Amino acid sequence: MKRTAALPSRTGQDALVGITIRVDRVEEIGLGRPATADELAALDVRGFVVVPALLSDAEVTSLNTEFERLVAEDPESRRHELGTRRAKGDNDNDVFAVCWRHRVVLDAAVHTLGSTFEVGRVDLRDPSPGHGEQRHHPDHGPTAVPGITATWYLDAFTAANGATRVLPGTHVSGVPWASEIPIPGTEAPIAGEAIAVGPAGSLLLRDARLFHAGGRNSTGGSRRSAFVFYQHDIPDGVTRSA
Repeated sequence: MKRTAALPSRTGQDALVGITIRVDRVEEIGLGRPATADELAALDVRGFVVVPALLSDAEVTSLNTEFERLVAEDPESRRHELGTRRAKGDNDNDVFAVCWRHRVVLDAAVHTLGSTFEVGRVDLRDPSPGHGEQRHHPDHGPTAVPGITATWYLDAFTAANGATRVLPGTHVSGVPWASEIPIPGTEAPIAGEAIAVGPAGSLLLRDARLFHAGGRNSTGGSRRSAFVFYQHDIPDGVTRSA
């Protein structure tokens, strides 16, 4: 189902996938401050940027409450990915509006994708202790196409709890030494990685072509996050991770 972002009242049964957003609507629907020139430049050069503590404590608390409600109500929440709690949030859920309508994210999408693009649903992820590690991979399909992945930190992301590992610059250079994607043997840290740490309420913006991987949660606590994906055309059912 494709829709244009007009923000009418909708029922929970009318969930949206692939909402179309036009640049002339960004100021109208956007929440929070705009992206800075430095943030957009880092996205261009490195393929990612962490914007620390962008959300208030109250917003983080509200998002975590809704996270726990949705996971509890989804009988499949622990079956989508081994050792990980997962669920989906709808774009018409007011609690998640800040995740897909924040100006920093919308400005990054306009910067990378141009005047018209789509936004997918909100994916929720929490790797359990002892789980969460992934192989390095990009967030596009078989063909490298531009996109933006926004990861909202609902808990602090630390090296110990498996904060996202990124390979700076690979959104441009690719990974010429890898012939298979996801890259075998990259579940553990490799040379050249950066670890995208940040306190709860932070935002990790990634170019969809950047190679990245979730780390292993080696603590006894949670590492909850909310993901939103922006692309020119988002297939129904697409799920991103890390």
